[in-house]
Amino acid sequence: MMVDMSLPSPAHALDAARPSRREGLGRGPLPKYPASRLARWALRLAFAVPFLVISAALAADPEEYFSTATPNAALVDQVSALSAAPADVDILVRLYPPVTSVTALLVPGGAVGLAIVGSLIAGFFLQRVLEWLRRQDYGWPERVVLLLMLGATPLFAANVTTNLEITLALALFGLGLVDVVRFIVFANTQAGFRAGILFALAALSAPAFLFSIVIAGCVVPFLVHSRRGARLANAFVIVFPTVAAFGAVSVLGLVFRSDLLFVFGGQGLQFDLERALLVRDVLTGPWGWLYFAPAVAGVAFALAVRRPLLALMPPLVTASILLSVVLGATPSGSAGVTFLLLLTIGIALLPRRPRGGYLALVIGLAVSQAVVAWVTAFVLYPASQDWMDALARGWPS
Repeated sequence: MMVDMSLPSPAHALDAARPSRREGLGRGPLPKYPASRLARWALRLAFAVPFLVISAALAADPEEYFSTATPNAALVDQVSALSAAPADVDILVRLYPPVTSVTALLVPGGAVGLAIVGSLIAGFFLQRVLEWLRRQDYGWPERVVLLLMLGATPLFAANVTTNLEITLALALFGLGLVDVVRFIVFANTQAGFRAGILFALAALSAPAFLFSIVIAGCVVPFLVHSRRGARLANAFVIVFPTVAAFGAVSVLGLVFRSDLLFVFGGQGLQFDLERALLVRDVLTGPWGWLYFAPAVAGVAFALAVRRPLLALMPPLVTASILLSVVLGATPSGSAGVTFLLLLTIGIALLPRRPRGGYLALVIGLAVSQAVVAWVTAFVLYPASQDWMDALARGWPS
């Protein structure tokens, strides 16, 4: 029996490597929005202004909510204690998460300074989201609705002004996921490497996002691929920087402390009974079912657009955030992390502007989730209620 040992023809190999989908017109760099660099930065600042105003009102609170009862206040205390700590391998524990901690070390002004940084990050992130929606061919009405769904809610504003860890990680994760879509669906290789770096930075900014990045890597093979035969390789490119970063730190812990997970020693990753009881009280309360509304909406949309395997992502992300809370991997006083994470994932994975019933479904789900965000801020999360009380006390009468 003869065995065909011939190599594939150059034409066949070229056809397999040729992307089936291209961004925009498929030639040249994509236009930025707005086109002028000055206009882009002006738009970012405009998006940041509402959060800067809110920060000023919170700073005027006579009960000093900013400096006593927020995740940023705890972060300031953590980095302030570094000056008295010995310079040994345990500094990695005290610096964890390193990106957020180093940022807090460099930013003056304590919790107020961190709120200003968070506001500027939010302005940059919202401008990039708007740019992404434009590239995906959504009209102005849809862009406005989707931006309001994400940015004009108490949950987003509370995290932006009081929780730099979650704000920074959310922005990095969201931009990374947009680049994942550009890499997988539109065969933009540069975006793939950038996505891996952004994911690693997100995980090093907030440990709670480590699980979500692993989940994102697991669902990458189920996206619509522009190139055939590269599903596992693409997933490896995306998660490798994150795995490498945590792997290197784990080796240091094993060598110096005989503990692979020693870097989490400052944040936990141990069962926290107090947090577990708080989660139980929230989820079993009369409004606990609202916590799962974003996951239900995500599953419904994935099924509606005939991507059933992607319907696994919302429940897995929801479970991962609950696990992060119970293990102490989220800052104490965080509110709405699951909601914001799922909405960011939904925006990044939106298909090019759908028509007819699909477009109505996108807008309907966006409006419903905006309502959910406002309702849950008032009735579900004690941290967001404290934030609104402080805002009311500090707001000029």
